[in-house]
This record gives sequence, C-alpha cells and structure tokens, in this order.
Amino acid sequence: MSRDLELARAILRAQDKALVLVKDERVLGTGERKGVADLLALAEQLGQEVQGAALADRVVGKAAAMVARSMGVASVYALLVSQPARQALVRGGVPLEYEQLVPVILNEKGDGPCPLERLVAAIEDPEEAVRVLRSFLR
Repeated sequence: MSRDLELARAILRAQDKALVLVKDERVLGTGERKGVADLLALAEQLGQEVQGAALADRVVGKAAAMVARSMGVASVYALLVSQPARQALVRGGVPLEYEQLVPVILNEKGDGPCPLERLVAAIEDPEEAVRVLRSFLR
C-alpha cells in the first residue's frame, strides 16, 4: 500500500469521513455525504491536481469507480466495494484494496441496486459515466 493510500485510509477511519483524497502525503479533500456527489465536486474543484492521488472511500460502487478513473487516481481503498466497481478499476489499471466485496451496492431501502449503479451499469467510458452522473444529480 502506498504512503498516500495508507494516509487516506487512516484519515477515513479516524475522522469518520465518507471519502478522503491524498496526494504527496497532503490531503486534497474529504467528503461527508453518501453517493458520488462529493467525489464529483472534488473532481471539478481540483481538476488536474487530483491526478495520481490516492482515494479512500467507505463505499465504492461502479459509479464511484468510474469517477475515480476519470479523475486519474493512482489507487483506491474501500471498506465496501461492488464486483462491477472492482472490474471497472481493474480494467482501468487502478490498484484496489478493500475490506469487503459484494455483488452490488444496494439502494437505501436495501431492496434493489443503487440508482447510480443502475445508471452506469452498461457504461464503460469513465468520461461518459461522469457526464451521465452529473446530469442525473442536477
């Protein structure tokens, strides 16, 4: 595990954040909310500065994985990751460490897939996924 990913993981756990981005042992940003809104906001805010950063996130579904790929993150750590997210990160050459692998990220009720996961299920291009997610979240 890289030093940046170790630091991001430690902050994620210690400060009870939803996500943490670290680059060159410096925190670029954190998120508090569920879903991908904070990750998308950080991608927009940080621009090219985020390339090569390490991302630690509580829950990584395919939506978050595609956003991470579009940002150019160097590595990802997740407490919970879905199989489609794992596949998307592997396809993009992004190293992944995780605590628990699940078939799919569930919606709030727990009775079906997360709406964001359904939205990007068939999308393989990270930039297209980001466009679709931003449009949906507006």
